[in-house]
Amino acid sequence: MGNLQARFQDWFNKRLPYFWHNWICAVGSVLVFTSGVLLVLFLLLFVYNQALQRHTNAYVDLIAFLVLPSFVIMGVILLLIGNAVHRSRVAQGETVTSTPQLGGEALLRKSALVAGLTFVFIVGFGTFSYEAYHFTDSNKFCSTVCHEVMSPEATVYAISPHSKVACVKCHIGPGASWFVKAKLSGLRQVVAVIRNSYHRPIAVPVENLRPARETCEVCHMPDKFHGSRLVVRRHFEPDRDNSETYTANVVYIGGPDDSGPGSSGVHWHVDPANLVRYRHTDKKRQDIVEVIQETPEGEVRYLKGGAEDGGTEGEWRTMDCLDCHNRPTHIYEEPEAAVDKVMAAGKLDPGIPWLRRESVRALREVVPGDHTADALAAHLRGVYQAEHPEDLDALEGGLDQAAAELAAILERNVWPAMNITWGTYPTNLSHFDGLDEFGTGGCFRCHNDELEAADGRYIEQDCEKCHNLLAYRESDWTGLGGVDMEVFLTK
Repeated sequence: MGNLQARFQDWFNKRLPYFWHNWICAVGSVLVFTSGVLLVLFLLLFVYNQALQRHTNAYVDLIAFLVLPSFVIMGVILLLIGNAVHRSRVAQGETVTSTPQLGGEALLRKSALVAGLTFVFIVGFGTFSYEAYHFTDSNKFCSTVCHEVMSPEATVYAISPHSKVACVKCHIGPGASWFVKAKLSGLRQVVAVIRNSYHRPIAVPVENLRPARETCEVCHMPDKFHGSRLVVRRHFEPDRDNSETYTANVVYIGGPDDSGPGSSGVHWHVDPANLVRYRHTDKKRQDIVEVIQETPEGEVRYLKGGAEDGGTEGEWRTMDCLDCHNRPTHIYEEPEAAVDKVMAAGKLDPGIPWLRRESVRALREVVPGDHTADALAAHLRGVYQAEHPEDLDALEGGLDQAAAELAAILERNVWPAMNITWGTYPTNLSHFDGLDEFGTGGCFRCHNDELEAADGRYIEQDCEKCHNLLAYRESDWTGLGGVDMEVFLTK
């Protein structure tokens, strides 16, 4: 028994000092031990999530695959340095502390020291990692701390339908790979900010966005898109009375439907049974020169101009949510729609003659600055004095409120320092251009007379496949099946 204890003590004397010859070795030991334990736990968690096919958090993956291995390597380096220092001291004849005996007082003291440092490190590192994770996962981090140039995007995001969805949910999504891609791209953006060489306006990174099936469809399920929706919008005409009109549109949302003969409606395009690919020649994906449509009935190829050989210029893309909903969150308005909205909400008085027309005019002509509301008030007053003097008194009664509301619209949509103005970021959901005229964007990028199949067919242009326009800027609702719009709008 005594021989066995002596042999173990001899092994102990040879191995253990390596980890705590001096304070450098002790710190390295703490780093290696604690980081190693945490790394094993994170790896087990990762394997567990993969086995259950559960999404993992990008920042948790960052800690597991980047931070913890770095601490392990750092600890090993400190151990090597500490032992090199120890050997150097021995070579110089310095007296070094002997290896503590098993069960001895020195061993207990050093064990207590290492245990205490280990505990402090685990608590400190865990707290720091938890807080750092939540902070870097926050919208504040994305929009202000590291991305101050994103103020315009953050402003319109705050009033968007997705304002409660964290930036990283859409711009990064689950898993580590896209997190690493996003942060590598972020490093380039940091350099651009430091050098003041970033794009003005910020370019829309459509080519770098993750496929919608890995982000949008985490919440929005294509196989649940069914039915139709009545959309009613209130307008105010650019006449003296700000005449109120309505547009009523039944949108056929559609999508996959097990109860019928396949999919239909707008969301036919994202039915998994249908694959639509297209080739575009510009970064904004507006100039589409070739479309290949694959359905259970077969494949059809459409080429711009009907040419037999469409060439190879441009890039191919598989159609998904973002091809139509290209501004799902960072939504910029047009002056006409923005004024109609606040006037319908009672924030602009339609009883002030010409207010709708002159408000739109003011938004297009005034540049926002330190005193935007004052500039708008002066502009409106000047226009009324010159062109509508008989209505100036009516304007003065509601001028302050009108100027404040218009200033809010202008300051969230126009950013001179970033070269953002009306129409800089158009939406593909609209059939109208920046001047409120019928345009060629949106659906008409594909549904037009330019993309032609070999057999002479064009991509279908039947508007009623996607919606039924019941009324357009009309005040008479007798054609809507007797619906009382005053009652309908108050429900």
